[in-house]
Amino acid sequence: MIYSMTGFGKGTASGDGFEVEIEITSLNSRYLDLKFRMPGYFNAIEHKLRSLVSQKLERGKVNLFVNLVPTGPRFKPSRIDLDAAESFYGEIAALRERLGLTSEIDINTLVSIPDVVLTCYSEAELEIIYPVMVEAMEKAIDELQASRAREGEALGDDLRERKEKVLSLTDAIEMLSHENSQAQLRKLKERLRAIIGDAQVDEQRLLLEAGILAERYDTTEELVRLRSHLNNFESDLGQGDSQGKRLSFILQEMLRETNTIGSKCNDAAISAFVISIKEELEKMREQAANLE
Repeated sequence: MIYSMTGFGKGTASGDGFEVEIEITSLNSRYLDLKFRMPGYFNAIEHKLRSLVSQKLERGKVNLFVNLVPTGPRFKPSRIDLDAAESFYGEIAALRERLGLTSEIDINTLVSIPDVVLTCYSEAELEIIYPVMVEAMEKAIDELQASRAREGEALGDDLRERKEKVLSLTDAIEMLSHENSQAQLRKLKERLRAIIGDAQVDEQRLLLEAGILAERYDTTEELVRLRSHLNNFESDLGQGDSQGKRLSFILQEMLRETNTIGSKCNDAAISAFVISIKEELEKMREQAANLE
């Protein structure tokens, strides 16, 4: 299966008195980069959620939006602790009487006390919320992966099509390279004979020197390696994990061989094919960077 790193997923799950909504967006990244956007009272369980996502995803810049919607009074994130309010009221009233103060104790005084208005969930409440959150997270990740798979298949089709273009161009270079090598050898002999004229020359030495110079233009080894990389690219496409990294490395090796072929050739037609291959490899590199 081929997965793109770009996608979107959404999941919801319901508990007794609340509902959890999670949205996930994913973009390209060399590594797995998780960013959570959620109320601060869920910070205590962020490490659990992070571990869950890390088991499912390998690469990508992933943003997760987590929200809890109370459907009953129990799980409202901001609520008054009546026991604490009564306790503080009693202590303030005792302090007022002891100091002989006449000012009234109003509601604003009570709600300004941090322990009276709660903006967090207790450990017991988080234990109830977390399994529902996991359910919503798994649904969101499944939808994200389905989205990434659809785009990944489209990227895979494009990469295979471009790989075939590179293979066709490689065939064309191979055909021209043999002709070019022979032509260069003939030109070299003609130039040497023109320079030497009628002087006696060792034919064997001439052939040896011409062969050494002609070998500088021989691209056989580079073409063989380029074909090998193309075969590896095809076999690795859609196989295993972190294929984007492996394919990027193979493309880098293809570009290395192509550059060497370009530096060796002095034929206009071969140079044009080399430029076309480099253009296709650059487009393939951009596409492979989108793969997980």
